[in-house]
Amino acid sequence: MAPSFSGVWKLQTKYQYSSAFPGPPVNALLGGAFIGGGVGTVAHTQTIDFNNGNGADQGDLTVARYDAAGFGSTTRAVFSGGYGASGVVNVVDYIEHATLGNATDFGDATVAAIGYGSHSSDTRGLVAGFNTADGVNTVNKTIDYYTIASAGNASDFGDLSTNRNACEGGGNTTRALWFAGYAWGSAAVNVIDYVTVASTGTARDFGDTSNSIYGHGGGINSETRSVIYGGYNGSSHLNVIEFITIPTFGNATDFGDLDQAQGARGAGVSNGIIGILVGDNAGASGTNQKITIASAGNATDFGTLQTYGGTYFSYNGAASPFSPSVDALPALPSAGNTGLMVQSLGSFIESIDIASAGNSVEFGDISYTSINGGYGGAASATRMCVAGGLYSGYKNNIDLTIFATRGLGTDFGDLTVTRITVGASNSTRGIYGGGKDSGGSRVDTIDYITIASAGNATDFGNLVEALETPGIAGSPTRMLFMGGRQGGGGYTDQIGYVTISSTGNTTDFGDLLENNGFGVATSNNTRVVHCGGFDGSDGLNRLQYLTTASTGNATDFGDLLAKWTQGGAFSNSTRALVLGGYDYVASASSDVIQQFTIASTGNSTDFGDLLAPSGGSGQSNGHGGLS
Repeated sequence: MAPSFSGVWKLQTKYQYSSAFPGPPVNALLGGAFIGGGVGTVAHTQTIDFNNGNGADQGDLTVARYDAAGFGSTTRAVFSGGYGASGVVNVVDYIEHATLGNATDFGDATVAAIGYGSHSSDTRGLVAGFNTADGVNTVNKTIDYYTIASAGNASDFGDLSTNRNACEGGGNTTRALWFAGYAWGSAAVNVIDYVTVASTGTARDFGDTSNSIYGHGGGINSETRSVIYGGYNGSSHLNVIEFITIPTFGNATDFGDLDQAQGARGAGVSNGIIGILVGDNAGASGTNQKITIASAGNATDFGTLQTYGGTYFSYNGAASPFSPSVDALPALPSAGNTGLMVQSLGSFIESIDIASAGNSVEFGDISYTSINGGYGGAASATRMCVAGGLYSGYKNNIDLTIFATRGLGTDFGDLTVTRITVGASNSTRGIYGGGKDSGGSRVDTIDYITIASAGNATDFGNLVEALETPGIAGSPTRMLFMGGRQGGGGYTDQIGYVTISSTGNTTDFGDLLENNGFGVATSNNTRVVHCGGFDGSDGLNRLQYLTTASTGNATDFGDLLAKWTQGGAFSNSTRALVLGGYDYVASASSDVIQQFTIASTGNSTDFGDLLAPSGGSGQSNGHGGLS
């Protein structure tokens, strides 16, 4: 039965029923445009029907070729480079999804090349890891980008982390990834790189595939997963399907198997729900296969591509107008209601509208990577500064992210001590206190920055003792440090405070209701609420509050949904959110976002979900230190 088309749709509903839109243009029922190849060059393009997987001829490219990059938006499919009848070309063509037909010239690639990995958002297409006619090594790591809506030549984006070609692309609206490939003049590799699509720069390490491969397939994406399949390891074709979770980082995970060993597929399409793995059996098949992206399992037979003069349609590029990777993200929330959560296992930033219950959405990345919940976050109404952390050594970095601008953050300066830490702020100063340093010792250092002016942190004073990850929040005038893990490994209930506009050591404020470390805190301009934590033997589900202007002990507020620690917390002037973290009841990382009203007391309730289970840190542009 067809769905009702009235009311407000969720994105996932759109993808589920994309084949049932009333009165759509012809290609709204189809999966995207393909460029062919195989044995000999062809100019043909095809569309793939997401209902039955079959291909249908739609028109021709301007130049017959194979092994090109394919990417696109909700309106256009773009194909870059490839191997033509006379050799490698730098031709770039595009096709409008609404009209199809023959391709139109778009511009030129930076060099004539083949063997790209590609990915796009709705506005920008990226290609990387290509091989030129003369095999120039430096070009094998180049990343180029195109502005999809306006035809023109490619521009330089940056470089892959390693020199390779024949890698495969994937990702979502915010991140582009390149999987494995062939290290020029050497052998297949298993490297996974990522970049933030809206920015430029050199790719960063994401993890590894389980096999060193090239000539495999990709382009199968949902909002949170990217799937790769098949490939050639230098001696044999593989039937392996793997996936990564895009908003995190780490090695690829087994998904299932193809029905036969595959190589040289080169492309696939997805609508966010299913992925179609484009026909090829080491270059000798037109049979497609299908997977359901959210649930691991083996691929199943799913339709057939067109063939041309007996030539199978392989070595192709692809673009799908229905993938969440090319959907425009929702507008950012109104002033004072944007919360940014930086995941503890990586650099990924998620955006949450504090005023409206719902799930987080993609935002971008900070400029460096940390793990283990080691970031401290401070923010004004326009800027967030994240500092510290641990990844391949402890960090002293401070990153600057602008609330109004999605993309990649920029370097702000350095902390005075390399460490994991916690942070908070008023409208002008960011404060970072305590932590653990590269020698494994707890730290009593308090640093401060002026948020409006990039630069290194300055010494502010000291905590009453060295403490790792106390809870931290405050008002425009006072900052409270609550609990924490002590130098000897025990936990404390002490609360100290500083006056933000001056410098100096903490002064005793009162006590929490129990010894507590690894909890978090948030506030409005009069009240601080401390959330969860660990008492030395078990996680805590307690919420407890303090009135910032008057010293004293904490008072019980209510309970979280579970015993919880090591997540994020931020607020607007009325509502507080507690995000992700570690759920001691489930013994697992959580993706749950909880909410409560700061001015009252009571238990937290469900607000929505993060894109992936994770701890983390961050801040909002409406927290209690701002007004």
